[in-house]
Amino acid sequence: MNCLLVINTLSGNASKVREEKLIEKYAEGCAVTVKYIRDREDTYTVDGVDRLIVCGGDGTLNHALNICRDKELDIYYLPFGTFNETAKGMQGSGVCSLAKMGRIKNVDFAYVAAAGSFTDIGQSPSAKLKRRFKIFAYFSKVLASYKVHRIPAKIECDTFSLQDTYTLVMFSNAKRCFGFRFNRLHRDNSDDLQLLLIKAPKKDNLWGRICMFFPFFRAFFMGFGKEHRGKRITFVSIKNATLTLANETPFCVDGELKRLVGELPVSKQAHKARIFLIKE
Repeated sequence: MNCLLVINTLSGNASKVREEKLIEKYAEGCAVTVKYIRDREDTYTVDGVDRLIVCGGDGTLNHALNICRDKELDIYYLPFGTFNETAKGMQGSGVCSLAKMGRIKNVDFAYVAAAGSFTDIGQSPSAKLKRRFKIFAYFSKVLASYKVHRIPAKIECDTFSLQDTYTLVMFSNAKRCFGFRFNRLHRDNSDDLQLLLIKAPKKDNLWGRICMFFPFFRAFFMGFGKEHRGKRITFVSIKNATLTLANETPFCVDGELKRLVGELPVSKQAHKARIFLIKE
């Protein structure tokens, strides 16, 4: 059996990885190859690999999910990132199975795919900042990200259709996102994703940012225990949807930057690989 151990040295807690211990515990009897990610552009292949062990943050897991989408192998994810939202959103401890991923067109995600206000925080801190300041590296970017976005978007589902200009478009597959435990509708074994939309103020000025504060406070600090359809906020469960974007839009997908445009089918699907989250 061939095993590939991937260690993302850019992740916030990469210094805590002990590869000999991991190999002994999760790759006993395997022929092991170790790959170190030292640059954001580094990649790897899984041809001929039976077991993949990935050590890093949510973005490290996201890359593994997408590179292994059509592969039937075992993925073991050990969270050594700064936020580790996927790991924190799972119940219990030990080994947990991540069976169903969100998917936005051809991009899989473990916990979130979002565009608009504050979403660039997930990609902006450098590896040096994350290693030195941990979670505070993200907080330092909050004020710079506090601005109104104008994303013209149409969302079509089986039972409703929405079209407007939004400052936040978010598909959630977890209880937590960006450090907030806001999504109480999430169920690990459900086929549902949650959709959060916050309408954009007319202008990105002081008044627009003041108006934007209250919907964000309602959504993330108070959270949702049931569906909500209001003047500025929509929060609903969906099984299948089509998101149409007229313009190329940067999305934060599990902390990774993806630029999306056009008609994008969104759903929750089983992954061909068997995915195990190791919570130690």
